[in-house]
Amino acid sequence: MKSKLKKIMGLATAATFAVSGACAFVPAAANTACAHEQHVEGGSNVYSQRIKEETERHDSAVRAIRHEYRRDSDEQKYRRRMKEEQERHDRAMETIRHDYDSHARHGHH
Repeated sequence: MKSKLKKIMGLATAATFAVSGACAFVPAAANTACAHEQHVEGGSNVYSQRIKEETERHDSAVRAIRHEYRRDSDEQKYRRRMKEEQERHDRAMETIRHDYDSHARHGHH
């Protein structure tokens, strides 16, 4: 699972740099097309934006679980909740990857 996550993050990063680099070398008048491709919070496309949002959600959930563990020190509960969160995150990332692959496979670049 971690290798798939690394591949997804690598694709998202490469896509971000590719679009950013392309926008940098386009004259200002033509640069409006690149501006429309930029999504909220700096994502270069729908998939990288979804990855970024999911990563932020996962990080927030992990922080909340750790905070709760520091309060109640219930290690079994902590391990169970961390496992559940990791599984949820892996499923979400796999869904994003599947959506990206099916989109790319149909030639909608």
